[in-house]
Amino acid sequence: MFAALKRLDSLQATLLLITATALLRLLFAGRVGLSVDEAHYALYGLYLDWSYFDHPPMIGWLQAFALLFGDSDLVLRMLPILLFALTGWVLYRTTLSLFPQVSPWIGFTSVALLQSGVMFQLIGLAMLPDTPLLLLGLLLLRVLHGVVIAGRVRDWLWLGVLLGLAALSKYTAITLLLTVVLALVFSKQLRQLRTPWPWLAVFIAACLILPILYWNARHEWISFLYQLHHGTGKPDWSAWRFFVSQGGQLLVYGPGLYLFGLIAVLAGLRQWRESGVWLCLSLSLPVLLLFGWGAGYEMTLPHWTALGWAGLAPLTACWLHRHWQSLWVRIGVYAAGVYAVLMMVLVFSQFITPWLLFKDNNNPLRDLYGWQQAARHAQDLRGQMVVAGAEEPLLFTSNWTFASRLAWYARPAPVQVTDTRYDQFDIWFGSPQDGASGILVLWPDAQASPATGSSGQFTSCELRDRLPVDAQGHLLSTFSFYACHGFRN
Repeated sequence: MFAALKRLDSLQATLLLITATALLRLLFAGRVGLSVDEAHYALYGLYLDWSYFDHPPMIGWLQAFALLFGDSDLVLRMLPILLFALTGWVLYRTTLSLFPQVSPWIGFTSVALLQSGVMFQLIGLAMLPDTPLLLLGLLLLRVLHGVVIAGRVRDWLWLGVLLGLAALSKYTAITLLLTVVLALVFSKQLRQLRTPWPWLAVFIAACLILPILYWNARHEWISFLYQLHHGTGKPDWSAWRFFVSQGGQLLVYGPGLYLFGLIAVLAGLRQWRESGVWLCLSLSLPVLLLFGWGAGYEMTLPHWTALGWAGLAPLTACWLHRHWQSLWVRIGVYAAGVYAVLMMVLVFSQFITPWLLFKDNNNPLRDLYGWQQAARHAQDLRGQMVVAGAEEPLLFTSNWTFASRLAWYARPAPVQVTDTRYDQFDIWFGSPQDGASGILVLWPDAQASPATGSSGQFTSCELRDRLPVDAQGHLLSTFSFYACHGFRN
């Protein structure tokens, strides 16, 4: 077998790598329940709309397409697996276009760097807004190369389409506008703005985002207001928050991409006259700097920077090939490869069963287990509350993260959120009304109990049942079910 692998060329090795990692994700796709974000976006597809409270509509449209083929956890994860496989192929082709003189294996190295990050493996398993954004961002990089190098008109038109589709995927796609501007500046082609083609691209992108504008105009522009206030949770910038966020980036993207990527950036700033170098920097730096600096105000979630690291993969691969003769580089690459394999074994084995031993209620993957059973049990308890002639009892929980799993697995039953934050669940199911009654689901600690009697609370709640979720003899979490009456606004 190893002899056969050695006979592969770079294209064959890349296709084998993309296929093998896709099959790995497919193997584990049905082993664990949906995460909070996956369930939330599955509800997007179930309640199809022009846009949504916290994200543009692309993720909902993709989930609606997946739901045509079924609603199991496995079916909902097949589309992101396919999209990420396409992302790997686009990255391979883009890398060869950006650095054609380096080595025919540079494309394989770039894809290997992408696949080495456990965060990318998770993005390629779970449908997140970043899943289509990665594919669209790398396609834009390839098209932008055609714009600034060949000056083809059709590339401007494709650029407009990709900008519009990216904006439909995630609001942070606004960084791609800066990518285009930086590419024109680095290539000294700002004169192209005097032609009609860039403005036609802008017009195409503007037409594609009309669903976002239409939905927000009908909902008092709440998405834009939410995004403007999002990411500035603390008034002061904190070095501690910044370095903790960077530590998280190193953990989930791995030393191969994170450490060598930063080295490649520093080297690239000295070699910025190469078109491949400044195109990669134009895509990656706006994202990494935005969320890097913003992490000082609010902790950056690891997947927010995914497009930046993916855009850096071709430049990092180029640097590695040019410095492969250095012993420390080879040792670093081999160590990064071992780290990547160990991380993937650790994470994917947890999907079979959470075998790592933690104290009760402290397993970091606990929120992936038990929600389907809890939703069914809550529905049974709600049915027991039905009284002839009385208003139908509802399902309640304390915030949207719990509501996403509860509403998905209890669908089509409405789930109302008792906190004061107005969000997508208030749009879908309404806010709790005076006098409302139903089953309140609390998680994850059995010691928690609902406060009662004040504004924004129920008048009374009685414990009906508890559902412990165990693994390997350790308690992951406990669902508590309360029959509550007389909500007070």
